[in-house]
Amino acid sequence: MEKYYMAAMGGAEGFGNKSIAHLVEFFGSAKAAWFAKADELIQSGVRKNFIGAFITFRQGHPDAPEKLVGYCERQKIKLCCINDEDYPPILKEINSPPMFFYYRGTLQPQAFRIGIVGSRHNTAYGQNVALELGEQLAAAGITVVSGAARGIDSFAHRGALKSGRTVAVLGCGINYIFPRENRKLFEEIAERGVVLSEFPPNLTPNAGTFPTRNRIIAGLSKGVVVVEADFRSGALITSNYANEYDRDVFAVPGQVYAKMSRGCNELIRDGAILIKGAQDILNEYDILATDEAVDKPTKTIDKPEPKITLEGTAARVLEMIPFDRYITDEELIEKLDDINPSELPGIMLELDLKGCVEEDAGRYKRKVGG
Repeated sequence: MEKYYMAAMGGAEGFGNKSIAHLVEFFGSAKAAWFAKADELIQSGVRKNFIGAFITFRQGHPDAPEKLVGYCERQKIKLCCINDEDYPPILKEINSPPMFFYYRGTLQPQAFRIGIVGSRHNTAYGQNVALELGEQLAAAGITVVSGAARGIDSFAHRGALKSGRTVAVLGCGINYIFPRENRKLFEEIAERGVVLSEFPPNLTPNAGTFPTRNRIIAGLSKGVVVVEADFRSGALITSNYANEYDRDVFAVPGQVYAKMSRGCNELIRDGAILIKGAQDILNEYDILATDEAVDKPTKTIDKPEPKITLEGTAARVLEMIPFDRYITDEELIEKLDDINPSELPGIMLELDLKGCVEEDAGRYKRKVGG
């Protein structure tokens, strides 16, 4: 029950990990802190405005811990607190580790994990790299950690699910599916890995939740790979946390003129380990690849070979079509405002015939390998 008192304390506005940790230490347990008198709480040393928020929340929700137990049981959500045996030890090493988190799936606290992160606005090059890295690292027994966002994150998870385990760290509550199209992916990860979040289960994402999430990705991982990132990508926030926590930082190189490789190239310039594939990471930790991984050797990714040759406008249109969601004609025209809208139906027919896209009620999604 102790963990539910701890999680209930997190319901107070602005009451974060440091405040909870301080009260637990001061009173000896979360339960004791929950039932402490107002004057005792004020004497604890936690900032008065935070204590005020906690007291107000507790008065309005006196049975919050008990209700939380029932809610988690109904929603099939598990709760892990920092004192539990299955709390990952490596996560305790970071500044302000989460005092608790909600999760679905099976925790493996001693697992060897590598984070793979990158931009939501990625290229086909980055998507293919993320898929290969995820699959080959997982085949070697490494758990792949990422943030379940569109783009590189989703492809890293999908690759890992082909051959092993993956962990998705959410920037929202565990009951809020974001992005919406990843519902099935989340279910698959929960079945064969872990989906977790330190936020209240129904919290919607906002600008502040993602950097908070990124610190956990870095904290869970022995090293973090940045696949594609522009200068302001959130993936660079994760790499900064990795440096702060003394984790290894790897980066995938790209063309010097490619926008989505500018952040990676800068990381390499500043000391990140350049990798050309999963084997470079395995070599770094003296990990032997499994037979499956050996049978699928890492390709040299600085010269990817496209399976289908397209030229001109068709190639530009295909580059704008994502792998992880459907896109409408209107969205494509908006992205490529210099093409004649009357040309688009013919181009989409060409892409469909060549097996590059999937079509659904006038919307299109790019096929992996297409």
